[in-house]
Amino acid sequence: MGHLASIFGTHRARAAAGLVVLALALPAPAFAAFPPKAVQLAEILGAVHHLRDVCGANEGQLWRNKMIEMIAVLQPKEAERQRLVKHFNDSFYRYRNAYPKCTATAATQSDKLMQDGQRIAEELAASGFGR
Repeated sequence: MGHLASIFGTHRARAAAGLVVLALALPAPAFAAFPPKAVQLAEILGAVHHLRDVCGANEGQLWRNKMIEMIAVLQPKEAERQRLVKHFNDSFYRYRNAYPKCTATAATQSDKLMQDGQRIAEELAASGFGR
């Protein structure tokens, strides 16, 4: 499993994190812009950063650090880096406003996002991003 795929951590977290690391472990191709899936993954990391925290996962800055790892591996140009960070932050605040405390819906959403993140990270890795 590559570097992108390992971003999501233990159990469900590790499965999803593994996807981010898998996609990121491969060298980044020389494209003018990152695919929309990289932006989606940044949004998922932002949402998961809030949801896992509010639902008591006690992971601290894990998901923020995974975002930093993703950027380090992808090595985007400054404009793309700023775009990825903006999407991470926007998603974090959107989910924080929607789920100020843990609910069954928040926990379910967190699980779904972890699965989506794993899938997207694997797709990015398979397409050559993060190499």
